[in-house]
Amino acid sequence: MDLLQALVNGQSSDENTRKHAEEFIQNASKINFPAFLHGLATELSKESNPEPTRQLAGIVLKNSLNSKNEEINAGLSSQWLAIDEAQRSVIKDILLQGLSSPAHLARHTCAMDVACIGLIEIPNNQWETLVPTLIENIKSTNDFLKEATLEALGFICQEIDPSIMTKYSNQVLTVITTGMKDPNAKVQLAGTRAMGHALEFVKSNFEIKEQRDYILKVIFDNANSQDSNVKQVAFECLVKIVTLYYEFILTYMIDLYNLTVSVIEKDPNEGVVLQAIEFWTSLAEEEQLLYDELDRKQLIIPQALTQLIPVMLKTLTKQEEIDDGWGVTQAGTTCISAMAEVSGDDILPHVYPFIQNNITSPEWRLREAACIALGSILQGPTNFNELPNLIPHLVNMLKDPNEMVKDTASWTIGRICNHQISAIPNYLEVLIKALIEATADPVSKIAAHACWAIHNICQAFEEGPIGPISSLAPAFNPLAQCLLNAAHRPKPDEDDRKLKTNAYEALNSLISFSGAPVEPIIEILKLTLNDFEQSLKLSTNNPNLNTETYDNVSNLQALLCSTLLAVSVTIKEAIEPFAEFMMTCLIQVFSNQSAIIYEEALLAIGSIIHALDVKFKPFVPKTLEILSKCLVIVEMGSVTSIAVAIVGDIARIMGKEFTPYCNEIVQLVLSVLKNPKSSMSSKPNALSCLGDIALSIGAGFGQFLQIVMPILNQASFIPVYDEEFLNELRCALFETYTSIIHGLKSDEQSAQIQPYMGDILRFVGHVYEDKDRYDTVTVAAIGLLGDIAQALGDPIRPALEHEVVKGFIKEGYEKNFEIAQWTQRYIFGNKQI
Repeated sequence: MDLLQALVNGQSSDENTRKHAEEFIQNASKINFPAFLHGLATELSKESNPEPTRQLAGIVLKNSLNSKNEEINAGLSSQWLAIDEAQRSVIKDILLQGLSSPAHLARHTCAMDVACIGLIEIPNNQWETLVPTLIENIKSTNDFLKEATLEALGFICQEIDPSIMTKYSNQVLTVITTGMKDPNAKVQLAGTRAMGHALEFVKSNFEIKEQRDYILKVIFDNANSQDSNVKQVAFECLVKIVTLYYEFILTYMIDLYNLTVSVIEKDPNEGVVLQAIEFWTSLAEEEQLLYDELDRKQLIIPQALTQLIPVMLKTLTKQEEIDDGWGVTQAGTTCISAMAEVSGDDILPHVYPFIQNNITSPEWRLREAACIALGSILQGPTNFNELPNLIPHLVNMLKDPNEMVKDTASWTIGRICNHQISAIPNYLEVLIKALIEATADPVSKIAAHACWAIHNICQAFEEGPIGPISSLAPAFNPLAQCLLNAAHRPKPDEDDRKLKTNAYEALNSLISFSGAPVEPIIEILKLTLNDFEQSLKLSTNNPNLNTETYDNVSNLQALLCSTLLAVSVTIKEAIEPFAEFMMTCLIQVFSNQSAIIYEEALLAIGSIIHALDVKFKPFVPKTLEILSKCLVIVEMGSVTSIAVAIVGDIARIMGKEFTPYCNEIVQLVLSVLKNPKSSMSSKPNALSCLGDIALSIGAGFGQFLQIVMPILNQASFIPVYDEEFLNELRCALFETYTSIIHGLKSDEQSAQIQPYMGDILRFVGHVYEDKDRYDTVTVAAIGLLGDIAQALGDPIRPALEHEVVKGFIKEGYEKNFEIAQWTQRYIFGNKQI
């Protein structure tokens, strides 16, 4: 078998044939990588080869040089750069020649490969002739070459650091705009796509009015193209411009309004209409982001409501008979929602008459449109006084003969319960009754929305009573029953999975915030444990479950874990009779490989620890076995962060009884700190965990100081560019040092920390130099200084009578931190500082 035959066989419908082909290709790559890449480029360029085979050769070439995984990608880039320059040049020349291929898939793939190599070499100051060559290509009369050249430029612009391409910006912009004006529609489309990718690095051009006018004129011209593909991509460029260059668009708003509204109202191509609506959605979202920076009179959306809202309301009446996903109505809904958020109460007089006039219309499209409009404007207004008048209509619509109207009514009620519940306290009982019935609707999507609405109602009670209703305790049993019924529907389709998730989330909120007594919550706990046991039996007794069933079981177990969490947090020590059963179920889920289940199970275990406190001790050995495994699987992200926090909780309840576990556990926690792949959130938690261990085992922590303190010192000075994380890390470091000192002091072994005081005080001085540090860091630093003085006494006092320490204490006084006075007393006594 040669390479060409392997590429042909790689497309075979026979699995065995494909497998052998893939093995041949993998071996060829390993035996002689440069020759392998040259062979792929050659097969891609051969006009006699079938086009799918040529395309596959190009895709294999690209995948041999590029990966979405950053670490793998860096290795592939190095492997390419290690090839002799002459060999690389031959491959690059073949690909550049392939840009003029008459075969669309082949030249498109060549463009992709040229860009892939360019993205490796250009940042390394190599292949300096690439961009000039591509620029020269646009002068050709070969439309195929021009199209593929623009595609290659677009791919490069899409991925490369904009600062690297700045020196080419004028030339690239000229080439792209030339392509956008080409009479050939395919060249024009490639040019317009390239413009969308290049917008980020033409900032300097966009800041010059004459050049900005020209760029926008070319985009406007293509937005009026007779070719719907060109037109749609031109509108995508306008959407991107709103986000990148908001400060410049006001001058062009009349043209933009006329252009977009004309398309929304008249264009037959849905893709174009969606982008025209997206322009206004993006503009509204950008103004939300800038809301605090701009004067309200400068905002465009609130001033344009009179013109825009009628246009957007019309889109709500263009529903399909069957809701099959994203369309004009959904886009219009999103746009109105974004406008409501930035306009607040100002949007109400523009939308409410439409709602009022159509919510009882005999025409289902108008009824649903009114309901959509209402649901769209709920997040933003704060004085929606007319809302209570609409509740009876919405309740009736939950029984509408049209399924889409019912669905939208349930969604709208959910939105009301999420954003405007304080406006309808007198209708809450009516809504709850209607929602209980709606959870039994045979249409799963409607029942799911009803569960979501109940969830939002329960969440609202976290803040206290709603109007005359002090709690949901009286309604707990019927609400819990309807949610459990909804969660146990037998059908496993996608809508039912959403229903199951919403039902459990609502049930958990009901448990947490209803104010119900312990007894009914215990009944839910029993049912949950029974379901858990059955699901574990299903997965244990059937190791060869198909993927869909396995995923359903995994998702169910994650939901059941979240219910155990809610129960433990709510009724606390009342879970004790069930704790062994709960822990048995939770430990078993770690035979699964799902990060989501690990997270949920760990959170549930943490809640049980907090509920039982020292009564959790019998479960510690098995729990630590699980936690030890979780501490090393950093690829699961937050799993490690949660696990390390739970280790700290266990140390706290165990006290000195935790000592036998420390040799292994301390090393594992330190590995989290040292591993560059550990998530950011896990590192402060690991520091806090070390502090918890030190507090728990007291002088026993002394044996670990030699390995722990150097790592803490290294963490103290590591460069961190995320401000929030930097402050969180520093706060955790101060608190860890404090805990170590307290732990040693409790056993009268404070002197063991003395050898490390120089490093600790250098860290204090380093942090003091940062005048932008958070107040929490300042308080932690001042507290640590006081603890050092209290623990070590006179021997350390001269080192603490330093300007940095005085500065921290003075800052504490200026900000009224009580800890400053305490620290001053231990360091300086009655002396003035």
